[in-house]
Amino acid sequence: MSTTARPHLLVCLSCVCVLALAACGKSGTTGKSSQRKVTVKIGGATAPGSVTANVAQFDPNADISLDMDKFGSERPDQYEIQQAFFGQFGALDECVWAEKDRRGDEAQLLGDVSMAVKLNPETSRPFGVNATMPEAHAKSTELQDCLREAAASAPYPTYDGPPVIVDFEFELDPGFVESD
Repeated sequence: MSTTARPHLLVCLSCVCVLALAACGKSGTTGKSSQRKVTVKIGGATAPGSVTANVAQFDPNADISLDMDKFGSERPDQYEIQQAFFGQFGALDECVWAEKDRRGDEAQLLGDVSMAVKLNPETSRPFGVNATMPEAHAKSTELQDCLREAAASAPYPTYDGPPVIVDFEFELDPGFVESD
C-alpha cells in the first residue's frame, strides 16, 4: 500500500531542544575553549539554498511516496541523533578555520547556520543535508560545502521507519576564550 504525504507531516516526533556545549577548536588552540549554542528540531524543515557538495540536498516540502510495507513505525532516538551531530563540532570548527585561512583573517565569523538533515533509516549516511548560512557568509560555497560534508559524516542511528528530517541551528563561529 502506498500513500503520498509531505515529509514534515510524517514525523509525529517533534521536539525543540537548546543546548550549550563545548566545541573543539583549531589545532593549536590549546588552552582555549569555546561554547556553541545549538537548537535541534526533529521533524519539519526550511527550504534550502543552492550549493554543490558530495552530499545531496533535498526539498523538505516535496511530496514523498511511502510504501507502508517497506517502512516500519520506529522513529530514530533523539539523543543518539544529537550525540552524532554534536560529535561533529570538531569537523565544523575545522571548516570555520579553513575559511579563516582562505580569508587571511582570524576574526570571528558571526551568525547562525541552519541545517536540515534527511536521515536514511537503513544507513548512518543521510539522504541529504541542506545548509542555510548567515547572510554575511552566504557566498562562501566552500565553507557551506565543508559544513554540509561534516554534518553528513556523523554516525546517525539506523532505525526501522520512514526517513525523518532533523533540523539543527548553531552558531557558526562561537569564538574562543583563553583559559589557564
